[in-house]
Amino acid sequence: MRFKIAGHGLIMDFITVKKIASEAINPAKLIEQVVSQIKEHWNNKRFIDSVFCDVLFLLESIISSDQDVKTDYVHKVLDEVCLPLLGKIHPSFDSRVENLAALTSVSSLCGTCLLKAEESRAVELVDQCLGLLGSYSEDADWSSEEGGTMDIYGCVSVLQQTSKPSRNMVSPSIQSKLLRGYLSITRAVKCMKNNLLINMTLNCLLNIMNLSADGKLHRLTSVWELICEEFEAGSEKPYILLCGMSNHFFPVNNSNVVLDLKCKDAFWRMIEHGISKRTPSSRKQTMYLLKRITDICDTCGVSVRSENLFQWGSGSKVTTEIWEDYILLLETLEEKQVHIIKPVLPRLSKVIRATKTDQNGQGVLHTSWLTAVFRRMLMHESIYVVRWAANTILTLNLNLCPMLEQGQGKYFSGEFLLSIQEQRLFVRPEGAPAGTCPPCGEALTGFFRNCWEVLDNPLAKASFFKDIITTILSNTWSPVPLQFIFEALSKIPSTPILDAAALLDLKNGVSSSMRTWDGFTRGTVLCFCGKILINLINTETTLPLDFFSTLTIFSQQESLCRGTSLWKDVSDWLRIVTNGEQKHWTTTDIKTCIRDQITKNLAVKGGCESGLDETDILLTVRMILLSLDADILALKPRSEPDTYCLTHCLQSLSSTINDFPSHPYMSVIKVERALQLMGGLMTELGETTDEVHQFIHNSLVLSFTSTVIFIQQRLTEGWKEISDLPSLNLCCDALSLVVGRSHDAQTSEAVVTLSKKCLQSLQTLEQLQDSAENQIRRLGASAVLGAITSRAANQKLVHRLLSLLQPSTSFIPSTFVKPSSENGISQKEWGVLASDFMTSQWKIVHFYLRNTQSVSCDTFVSMETCIDYLPVSSGEATVILFSCIKILLPLLIIEGRQDTVVQVLRITWTYLLERQGKGTSFWIYLEGYTDMAFQRALMTRPQDSPVTQKLMELSGELLEIGEEKSGVVNVLLKHLLSQCPLPMENFLSLVVQCCMFGPIYKKQDRLLMDVYSYVSSLGPRLAVNQLHPWQPKTLMVRVRLVEFLCQLSPQNPLHHSFANLLLSALLEKYQEVVQLSSGNIFINSLAHRQKNRLMQFAVVLEPFISQGDSEGVLLRLLEFLSLEMQPSVRLFQEWICTRLLARFLDLIPRLWPAFVTIREKSSSGLCSLLHVVAHVGPLQTAESQELFYDTALPKVLTLSMAHHFHIRIHAQAVLSLLWDQCKALGLKGVLSRHGIVSACFVLFDEDNNSTKNMRKILESYFLAVLDPHRDYSVETVFHTLPRLGLLNDDEWIPPHYFTMYPKDSFMPLMNPDPSLAKCEESAWHFRAQNETESEETGGDIQKKIMPWRLMNPDDEVMEELEYAKRRQRSDGLILVTSLIDKVPNLGGLCRTSEIFGVSEFVINKLRYVEDKMFQSLSVTAHKWVPIREVYETCLPEFLQQKKSQGYTLVGVEQTANSVPLNDFKFPVKTLLLLGNEKEGIPADLIGLLDVCVEIPQQGVIRSLNVHVSGAILVWEYRRQQMMAGKAE
Repeated sequence: MRFKIAGHGLIMDFITVKKIASEAINPAKLIEQVVSQIKEHWNNKRFIDSVFCDVLFLLESIISSDQDVKTDYVHKVLDEVCLPLLGKIHPSFDSRVENLAALTSVSSLCGTCLLKAEESRAVELVDQCLGLLGSYSEDADWSSEEGGTMDIYGCVSVLQQTSKPSRNMVSPSIQSKLLRGYLSITRAVKCMKNNLLINMTLNCLLNIMNLSADGKLHRLTSVWELICEEFEAGSEKPYILLCGMSNHFFPVNNSNVVLDLKCKDAFWRMIEHGISKRTPSSRKQTMYLLKRITDICDTCGVSVRSENLFQWGSGSKVTTEIWEDYILLLETLEEKQVHIIKPVLPRLSKVIRATKTDQNGQGVLHTSWLTAVFRRMLMHESIYVVRWAANTILTLNLNLCPMLEQGQGKYFSGEFLLSIQEQRLFVRPEGAPAGTCPPCGEALTGFFRNCWEVLDNPLAKASFFKDIITTILSNTWSPVPLQFIFEALSKIPSTPILDAAALLDLKNGVSSSMRTWDGFTRGTVLCFCGKILINLINTETTLPLDFFSTLTIFSQQESLCRGTSLWKDVSDWLRIVTNGEQKHWTTTDIKTCIRDQITKNLAVKGGCESGLDETDILLTVRMILLSLDADILALKPRSEPDTYCLTHCLQSLSSTINDFPSHPYMSVIKVERALQLMGGLMTELGETTDEVHQFIHNSLVLSFTSTVIFIQQRLTEGWKEISDLPSLNLCCDALSLVVGRSHDAQTSEAVVTLSKKCLQSLQTLEQLQDSAENQIRRLGASAVLGAITSRAANQKLVHRLLSLLQPSTSFIPSTFVKPSSENGISQKEWGVLASDFMTSQWKIVHFYLRNTQSVSCDTFVSMETCIDYLPVSSGEATVILFSCIKILLPLLIIEGRQDTVVQVLRITWTYLLERQGKGTSFWIYLEGYTDMAFQRALMTRPQDSPVTQKLMELSGELLEIGEEKSGVVNVLLKHLLSQCPLPMENFLSLVVQCCMFGPIYKKQDRLLMDVYSYVSSLGPRLAVNQLHPWQPKTLMVRVRLVEFLCQLSPQNPLHHSFANLLLSALLEKYQEVVQLSSGNIFINSLAHRQKNRLMQFAVVLEPFISQGDSEGVLLRLLEFLSLEMQPSVRLFQEWICTRLLARFLDLIPRLWPAFVTIREKSSSGLCSLLHVVAHVGPLQTAESQELFYDTALPKVLTLSMAHHFHIRIHAQAVLSLLWDQCKALGLKGVLSRHGIVSACFVLFDEDNNSTKNMRKILESYFLAVLDPHRDYSVETVFHTLPRLGLLNDDEWIPPHYFTMYPKDSFMPLMNPDPSLAKCEESAWHFRAQNETESEETGGDIQKKIMPWRLMNPDDEVMEELEYAKRRQRSDGLILVTSLIDKVPNLGGLCRTSEIFGVSEFVINKLRYVEDKMFQSLSVTAHKWVPIREVYETCLPEFLQQKKSQGYTLVGVEQTANSVPLNDFKFPVKTLLLLGNEKEGIPADLIGLLDVCVEIPQQGVIRSLNVHVSGAILVWEYRRQQMMAGKAE
């Protein structure tokens, strides 16, 4: 009998072939034919087709079923099939599923053959496999791909199949070989990296273990030793091995335990570590082991006690419950949905209580188990779980939960700190006001203090907190977590922790990690760091120089500045320390340090040609000034002649400088160092004007003349080399200090002389041949002159300098040409030289332009020259060029060259845009540009002027940039308000844009704003708030605009005109926003915020509305009431209307027609109109009140019977309020004429629901509390009402932001009455309170807990083989989805197919499986269910093929002959075809089906989603098969 192997499957049905084979008269011939066909097939193909699995299984069946098969034929199969195939299959290099499935089949065939082969042959093959394993153990990179050598997978697979218990009986010689090779196989695992290979090897070890009980302890010990080695190496293998050997290590009945790991801490440490492994498979294996052991302990009544980590008392119900809760927690944490996890989290409190120790120091649970579950929670995907875990840890009572006592301190000081680096942990609590400390930050402070209190040993405290500091300094941190950690550390009680090495680490670590942070954040962290420094320094192991050296990391601009709180804290601490008797820290020691440091700085050794670095200068200067403020160093000598004081310090500097003119051989470096220290002192003093500042200035001013003479000599000698540039910069800094401060006539004369010298040098060098030396000398002369002109303020000096500069136009400004001979100077260095030269040249030009009253652009420098230099400028030179252009632009206006002005604005704008990404430089350029472009001379041009049009265009672009780059609009507005005179007709639209400016913050930005607000709330306690106060830049745009408007006076005609123009523009803009945002506007959307902002400014401008304009404004606002849907916006409109009606009584008649017009358009607008009526009555004069109420009461009474619910209850509330007002005002006539109102109240009271809602409205803040006149303040408009109107708190502007608010403004800043501020947000809105999670464990929870006996801990590592096995299933249900094209449906059906055991899942295109949507819905089901690709066009052929194989073809479709599902019985071999989502099953395919089944329905809709339909039929199929199985 012949048969063929086809590429797509066996032509003859496989079951038929098996039947024929079993009945064959001569199976030997069949073996020969199969072997021949196999050989022929693999000779043509390199890789083995998956169809071989069926053929090899057939061959194995023939050999195993024939008891008399000859050995020769068995050897033939071994030699011609098994061994060649094993030499060709290399999963190490090609791990496709087909290869692995084929390997399994070949190995199984080989194992069957070895049972019937000669024993020597079997022993030889086992020896070969063991030898190859030994080679692999020695060389893990051993390659077996070439030469037909068996792959490592093949070796293991053969040994696994050979040792199988199902092989009946392994011969003694093979058994002996396998037992002796056990250790070799075990050692090989150490080098294996693939989990599948490890699992195969493990199965082999288990088979060998079962061959003999002798030596079992030795074999298990070898495995345990391997497990320990791999655990130390951080491998995942220990968990695979422990699960695989669990029947031997942890027998179910706890009998015959040869090696009891339950008593070993090393084992439990592995379990704890496995709980928080990153790989899900390791966590699953750990859970399997933990469940298995706890179940064994519970059911078998075993008492277990390891060295420290685990104990189980026999029959202890408490222990059982604790471990059940613990395991439940871990299992639930594998879920991702918070609603599943959240109810289980309170059970952790019971676990925590179980760690409490008794008098003997014993607890039910060791705290290391808490650490394990905390690790797992902190690595969870849900930020809610992570935040909950962090807060739980930080609020632990460490006195009751002895984690520190049981050695968990290292976890707290290391891994835990690193796990809270996520910024989202530090969020402000919902509903808490801005400036509230995040719970995690507050808990950190309490946690560190708790640790400090629990650690009673000073050495333990020092060690613990030093570890924390080491963790911080050895890792990279984001700003927010580090800020709160540093704050918490700064609040622990004083503890001597930081030694000299720690101070050095702190200095290096902090300075390097914060370079890229913004100044406010960096200053905040440094302020806390300063408190840590003085709180934790160990003065016994550190010297003063170590302390002062660490202080050099603190910036004067951001943290440590004289006069700030941090400076005071440091000086106070220094005073306390030096008043003691601490060695090296007495006042005498500090003075000695200062004297020695100055001496060291001024000492010049032979060959030393460098100045001091900034750190040395700062160290010396701060040591002097802090010692002064700490009363260690006196200003002047005291009674004792040898007392060292500030006078001695300054004399050392000034004498060095003053002696230079009379000592020509004095070291230049020494003088320069003295100048550095002098400059450092003046810089560090800052802007203070106290006695110390004056004393130092008066002492140093005596050396000013000598300083200028020294610089002149340096200029004469010349700075000639690139190495001279530090000296040049130092001299320029010193010169700026001299010229910028008050000085005598002698110093002024020296400065003039030096200026002459500079000009002479520049003129002379301009005519010389270019060389590197000449160019550097030119730079020196230009830089010195630039330093003088940039700081000169004395008018006599300015006049003399101008007269010197007048003849210098021929060589100022000039270019800096790179010479042909570079003298080893790099291109980058030449660029720096050229930039410095240009900067100094334009400083001179700017000085001249600034101080002359030129009427022509070409007197000294032309506009064209400025524009030519601009592209090659950078840094300070660019800013100076902008300043020069600013001076020249008005001259162009005077000359009538407006087109040139527009061109200059365009060119400079392009230059600015090109530098948007230049970091902090961009802000300097932007400031210079706006100062240049938006100056008064340009902004006062007519509206139709090209200049005005260009400025409007530029302002629009700046506004657009400002939406993305916070702070740009602030710069623009500053210049607009300061330079543009009222009434600003040309720029009203820009002002309106600024009124409504402000984007919606992203979540990350809001988090940072919350943190900044908290830091700001700390006030002057943090020096950064004194030096670098934070304010939200987008809010500050409106803050500055409010401050500007509130400086106006309603009585000033110019102010009045501007305010009315602005108000009209605001209302126009509001109407435009309404039209653009038609439809529902969600609360806190951008459109809602913009309308709210516009109305806020309209309220501010209300006092400027005159009687002539009042009617028009009122009518527009009444119209807006019918358009606006947001209550917060309508409230401002109601307020303006109320104030206008109160001011101008003749507007009252205009109010009543609005009841008709608004009612036709908007119910909410009508409610607002009712609110206006409720407020206006008491504000009328006594003469007009009766008329008002006589008119209002009937109208409101009519509305109180309205159909519309909201109109009705608002009208009832207002009617009640009006009636009470009439009573209070004593309007008896009105009460008598409208007695029906009183009768209506009785009717209203009968409706309890209306009465309840009416009461809520009457209690609302707008009707019950808000007074239109009393509460008219900035606080109400910009802070209180946005809060009460439920706007996000980033829209609230606190009063303290208005730092420049005028005292005599028409609008008060603060509300005189606090009643409104105390109101709650919208009294008729009720928020559901978050219920505190109970710590009780009762109640149902959603859980998906699998008993350990049903768990397969190795299912993921066996993925490929399981998949291959499933592909071989030839019966059961086939689900065909080739007609479905929606990926979510396919993913869901794949998951359903896997759950209910579908034999094969047929899909139109396999690429759908790679789709992320498919995989998210299938939840890894695609790994476990066999999937076949059958195109829709190939379905007819596929269906016919399956029909020929005995399948019943069932379609899910509603047809005339379809059978109801409840009446249909599924055959075992069923193919289920699902239709397309829209079209169903095509008619041509219905004809091929055996039957169509429909799902009985009750509703009107006649179709179900295809996924739902498929799931119902698949379940019904599985249900019927299960019922049939039970019946059998």
